[in-house]
Amino acid sequence: MASREVHLNLDRNALPNEPRIDKFINEIMSELGAHLTNPEDRERLPGVAVAVRFNRKLVHLNCYGYANLETNAKITLDTIFDLGSLSKQFTAMAVLDCEIFKLLDLKDPLSKFFKGLPRYADSITVADLIHHTSGLPDYTKLHVASRRAAEDWYEKALAEPNDWYPKMLKKRKKEITNKDVLRWITSQKLLAKDPDTEFDYSNSGYVVLAELVASVTNMRFADFLSEVIFKQFQMPHTYVFDELSRFSPDAPEIVNHAKCYNRVGGRFVPVGYTPLNFITGDGNIHSTIEDLATWEVGLHQDEMQGLKVDGKTTREVLWAPEQLKNRKKVNYGLGWNLLNDKFEVEAEENGKRVIRKYESRAECHRGVWLGWRGYWARASTWPVPEAGKRVAPKTMESLGIVVLSNADFGDNQFTTCRIAREISEVYWGKWKKYNILAGLNCG
Repeated sequence: MASREVHLNLDRNALPNEPRIDKFINEIMSELGAHLTNPEDRERLPGVAVAVRFNRKLVHLNCYGYANLETNAKITLDTIFDLGSLSKQFTAMAVLDCEIFKLLDLKDPLSKFFKGLPRYADSITVADLIHHTSGLPDYTKLHVASRRAAEDWYEKALAEPNDWYPKMLKKRKKEITNKDVLRWITSQKLLAKDPDTEFDYSNSGYVVLAELVASVTNMRFADFLSEVIFKQFQMPHTYVFDELSRFSPDAPEIVNHAKCYNRVGGRFVPVGYTPLNFITGDGNIHSTIEDLATWEVGLHQDEMQGLKVDGKTTREVLWAPEQLKNRKKVNYGLGWNLLNDKFEVEAEENGKRVIRKYESRAECHRGVWLGWRGYWARASTWPVPEAGKRVAPKTMESLGIVVLSNADFGDNQFTTCRIAREISEVYWGKWKKYNILAGLNCG
């Protein structure tokens, strides 16, 4: 899909740095540490990794806090995080590549690829799965309905100490897989709502997409992403973790993997294992901040170069709203929530006060699984050109922000979304209330 040649050419001894970002992140972490019960823990917290692109350049890349509190290993550019739902953009990109290879069409019904599904599969398209308009129930609810899990299974996993990350189990139990999710979906004979009528965020759709990619390519989903996306985009530390994954004790996937923590009272508890840890498509891509910075820069390059697929630009393919058959618009692209705005700014030109019109757009998504937290925000703003003229690329300002964390800090002032929003103020403070990322919903 995108240009396969992205090289950050980083000098690890002189990484791009914005001191204002360092300052506010370190201040918030210091405040968090002050509230821990054990004084010895106050200088030793889980943390975050941050990458920021402004226009064409990577302008900030830094890591804060600890990847492993037990070993005192700090978060570095090599630290691996579970991306949670930030994985969805890669699943959607894999589906898009399958369409480019003529293995499927986004308008194809689900029943074309999977036999034995209820009749509603004739009405659900591949596009419905991507845009969360399929009407499929979320598998986490089906997990409880199947009586294989109690109502509070997730809360218990967040409260009980567990060293699953980064060991990730040598001896496997009977884990739940994508095939189980498909069986659960098949058992649902009716949908609560008709497909293509309403946006309803559902992880099930992206699990089905992963199975769809595996089916049409005759490849394991993890292998397809590795070969077609991660290797070609120079993302060597990014991979899908599923029930077939096996790593030696000295493999980078084990040695460099952060532990996952949840704040329980005045301390951080390592958490990690659930029976759903092997499900893919909706999550379970693991990566480093450096790999994701490469991906972010590559996305921007494609957009600025006007790369086209079947006559459509990158923006039209990845970040266009979806139109439902009832004429409602869904502001969700290929694994991204979509925002847009218009505003006017009073300015002075040749001694006269004039009104300039601007437009802004943004793509964002959060990732959450157990203690893992991630937020990705991208945005552009530009002066509206005269009628009949195109936007001049040099007049556009663009910002991309990736924030990864290995802990739920239990504090609304320190979330990956709020960090992204604060970073946008560093670069777009001049826009004040017109900064589209200042309106991110971080609740």
